[in-house]
Amino acid sequence: MRYFMILSAMLLIFSACKEDEPVDPCTNGFLDPGEIAPDCGGDCPPCSTTPITFLNVAVNGVNTAMQNYQLDYNGNAWSLQLSNDSLNIQIGFGTTGAIGTESINSAGSYLYKNGTQYSGQIDGTYTISEHDTAEDLMSGFFQIKFFRPGFQDTVRISNGQFENFGY
Repeated sequence: MRYFMILSAMLLIFSACKEDEPVDPCTNGFLDPGEIAPDCGGDCPPCSTTPITFLNVAVNGVNTAMQNYQLDYNGNAWSLQLSNDSLNIQIGFGTTGAIGTESINSAGSYLYKNGTQYSGQIDGTYTISEHDTAEDLMSGFFQIKFFRPGFQDTVRISNGQFENFGY
């Protein structure tokens, strides 16, 4: 009986210590040697070439979702339009679309909050960080403060970032 217990204990120990199965380097979530991005390129499937569109904007310090957004060039000037159920914003990016930082064009910028127009603007800057004219894509950053002349009411747009916006 004693030998049976020892043999059972040994079988239990050896069966519990089996080796881990190898993890597929193309599904492990890491950038392995030869991969261009995690789990793609090299020996793994090719990486996607579709650029990811991204928008971030804070309104009075609160990250705010914008259901509608569009970058537009009307043949003369660039503008970014953003809107949700309470805000309608247009930010003028000037005429060149060149990489760099510039003041926001106040003539091409406005904000409506719940239907009320904020026609004054200060501290407005934008940065075009990338402009791919072959693919018609632009990326950059922006900030601006809108106010209503004669009122103390302001709306500050900050942390504005847009990535790979088509036009």
